[in-house]
Amino acid sequence: MTFARRLLLVGSDHRFSQGVQTHLHKTFLLSAPVVRPDDLVNLVTRDTDGVVVFLASEAADAERIERAVRELKLQTLPPRVGVLVTEEAATACQFQSLAGHVEGVFAWGTQLRELNAWLRRAVTPGVPFVDPGHESATERVRRKLLALTPSLTHLTDQLDIAAAHDVTVLIEGETGTGKTYLAKLIHDCSARTAHRFLVVACGTLSGNLIASEFFGHVKGAFTGADSSKVGKFAAAGLGTLLLDEIDTLGLDHQANLLRVIETGEFEPVGGNDTQTCQARIVAATNWNLAEAVERGTFRRDLYYRLHVITFHLPPLRARPQDIGPLARGMAVKYSGRFGKKIFALHPDALRTLEQFPWPGNIRQLENVVQQAVLSCTGDTLTVGHLPATVHVKPPDGRAEGAAAGPASSLAQNRETTERATIIRALEKVAFSRTRSAQLLGVSRVTLYKKMKKYGLLAKPTGLAAVGDRTA
Repeated sequence: MTFARRLLLVGSDHRFSQGVQTHLHKTFLLSAPVVRPDDLVNLVTRDTDGVVVFLASEAADAERIERAVRELKLQTLPPRVGVLVTEEAATACQFQSLAGHVEGVFAWGTQLRELNAWLRRAVTPGVPFVDPGHESATERVRRKLLALTPSLTHLTDQLDIAAAHDVTVLIEGETGTGKTYLAKLIHDCSARTAHRFLVVACGTLSGNLIASEFFGHVKGAFTGADSSKVGKFAAAGLGTLLLDEIDTLGLDHQANLLRVIETGEFEPVGGNDTQTCQARIVAATNWNLAEAVERGTFRRDLYYRLHVITFHLPPLRARPQDIGPLARGMAVKYSGRFGKKIFALHPDALRTLEQFPWPGNIRQLENVVQQAVLSCTGDTLTVGHLPATVHVKPPDGRAEGAAAGPASSLAQNRETTERATIIRALEKVAFSRTRSAQLLGVSRVTLYKKMKKYGLLAKPTGLAAVGDRTA
């Protein structure tokens, strides 16, 4: 009887783990690997329906096990879960909070017959747990995408190429769409994963500080330079350097950056010693750089240097299938941070999140989930815990959450996306209808009718406060 990697033991007590392994081998001729609680999330996929047995040998294990079970349940991962408890752990702590969330809590030594009966029923042939030692880079990329952003799995092959080769990468997409996440994924799946991943937020730097932030400076290079500073290009070492909002760089700084990408060479501000950048460069932008090139605000030669492998991240409103996995992952994060015991996300709450257009993309979603977790007092995050800002009434006037057929669901999705697109255009041009109509490629009359339909004639709450013009 063998079920290779269909059963995982999760524990940190080496002696207890060995005893359980010996029992399993004698009883089932089964070898079960032992992993740490923190490693479990990297081994479980949405396909694996095997068995996880948590081992509790001391009081501290109870909290770790509860946290891991919450994560499995919140993310609706399919493994069957049981807990095996020593007499010492059973005396020191209680496991009532796991009732209804695990299939059994078994006492080591006195309930082995019950444990064996459960394992015989639970452990059946199927999809094994991940074995990181035998997982290819492509499989690792795909698994990480499926965990949080399943809509991006079509990028697996291209991401695998980007991770395997030291070429510059350009990532485009609206603010908050996950560009840093994608850059970090490329880094983590590359040969540079053991080295640093640094981010330079170019949009937050004033012009006279950019060179110092990039290349560092020597003592006395300028007023206030009381000591030498190592820049990000040197500090990244053999790792990866993400240049976020690269479109905000002036033409002079673009020229310096072009030199580094072409030759790898740079000098600290005020210094004469030429240094070499060994980091991998990834650039991110909220705007279309090709259009910036045509406007003359971005160097054409630098654009071509960056444009070796390019990814475009769609806005969250165009990726509704990502909302569930993202929201569940965020609920796990914040329930742990705030000490909440949340095991589930109610379907009505998820439906509400999926119907909202998310003009602020993933960053806004995270803020909403954080607020909801703070409001939650039970073990299930419900629609009542969500802030009022995301309770969007469906366009056709039906009560929120009412059943809808395929045709009306498609219409709702189209109208939600259209409304969000109009809001985005209005934000860009300070609520000017004339300029918004030009951006959207429609007449001003058509835009007026659409704005009236979606209740946008008055500036919606949350639009960028750069003016109230309606001309």
